[in-house]
Amino acid sequence: MTETRFPDVPDDLAEVVDRHGRAVAALDNETVLADFRKDRIGQLLGSARPPDGLHAAELLSIEPGPDSLYTAHIRYTGAGGAQAVFRSRWIAMDGTWRVTQVRNVPDTPPVTPFAEPSADGLDTPHWAGLAQRELRIQHCPACGEWIWSPRPICPSCHHDELEWPSVDPTGTVYAWTRTWQPFHPSATGHLPYVVVAVELPAAGNRRVVGVLLDGDGADVRIGQHVTAEFDHSADAAAYPLLRWRLS
Repeated sequence: MTETRFPDVPDDLAEVVDRHGRAVAALDNETVLADFRKDRIGQLLGSARPPDGLHAAELLSIEPGPDSLYTAHIRYTGAGGAQAVFRSRWIAMDGTWRVTQVRNVPDTPPVTPFAEPSADGLDTPHWAGLAQRELRIQHCPACGEWIWSPRPICPSCHHDELEWPSVDPTGTVYAWTRTWQPFHPSATGHLPYVVVAVELPAAGNRRVVGVLLDGDGADVRIGQHVTAEFDHSADAAAYPLLRWRLS
């Protein structure tokens, strides 16, 4: 029984979460909607992405926190054995338990299909560097100017033979934003995520933009140190994405 599996969780919550998971798998939308906070139904409906052909659910865990919430993990199975784990957070409201947050695990958006060099090829050396786990930034050997985004000629001295050296993939947060919009369908279920503009001391303080790894709930501040990681797609032919992690 669910109450013996989760000794630090109220018995009625364990029952509600278990029933909720089964309702999601059964596509019982009436029950699922009744479990959502009424003031967040619109947000919650687009916050998680189940596997196609959803048909089964397994409650993996429930634990106290953060604060007065309880966190549950439910694994859903779809057609062909495809699986997705949802992390839902529950709050006591109106004499019952309501879902106040839900999202896929992990919280970092996956590599998107448009992660590739631009049509004009100007940034191809940068993407080739990512495939080699290097951060390459355009540089002018004539005047020493670091250039980003890529240009056909140096904007400072107009030299047209530019180079792409590998630079130290560390920097500081210049600006950041927490994004609630799925700008590509692959990001659905991984909201919100944090995008950071990172200033690179090794590249003349040029700034590059990328997603912060595990950024959901992160306490991001201007000036924090970050380190680059290279996030490879499951498709071996695809280019990796440059991600950032708080140091």
